Amino acid sequence: MIRTVAASVLSLSFGVAGLPTAAHTQAKVAVEIEGGNIVLTKDGSRTPLTDQARDSEAVLSPDGQWVYFTRTAEAGKRTDDDEFPDCTALSTPDELRRIRIDGGDDTLLMTGRPGTEPTDALCGFFDKQFSADGGTLYFLSPAWTTSAALHAMTLENTSTRYIIPANAYAVLSWCTSEKLAGAIVAEQHRYFELGGSFDWYWLFDGTGSKEIGPVGEFDSVDDLKTFLNEGGHCTGS
Repeated sequence: MIRTVAASVLSLSFGVAGLPTAAHTQAKVAVEIEGGNIVLTKDGSRTPLTDQARDSEAVLSPDGQWVYFTRTAEAGKRTDDDEFPDCTALSTPDELRRIRIDGGDDTLLMTGRPGTEPTDALCGFFDKQFSADGGTLYFLSPAWTTSAALHAMTLENTSTRYIIPANAYAVLSWCTSEKLAGAIVAEQHRYFELGGSFDWYWLFDGTGSKEIGPVGEFDSVDDLKTFLNEGGHCTGS
């Protein structure tokens, strides 16, 4: 899979303080990647937050105060190996960073590494998602030929742990049911006993250490979310 710096958008809405509840207007805030830079959009205005032309995979924190993103090698130092998500072949380690929505406090949280095992390799920091309380950041990193690896960072101290193999996933931070609140659903490549393989979504607890059971086969995470929401699973008992 070729590494691309595509437009990444996540929107959050905030009420304007000081107005009566019925008269609140909503300011829609989003982050986008434009030419390898992070751009904040709000009320129709666009404000660049970075200017290195090296940034991608940007997401807003749940409180709307931070943007978490990936920074890759400088253009002049990039090689053909940088176009493929292989943590062992990058010319320069990827960086996991965050910056405030006002452009301040651009902070390095973690530098990627090749790792001695696939579970130790860190790069790309793809598909970032947050726990419901905003205290944990999840992301995917390339690992095996048939699967990426899901990792989690505790933002209070930036400690990172490997969780499970996954090619796609969803942290069910919006679910309120006892069974699904905060759980993880991950697509995993597995093998039948007598030959052949399959790619199903599986339900895990919030730590990823306990497998609860299969959810089924879906074409995308969006289809999975539609199934959970329209089926009432997220709000059921």
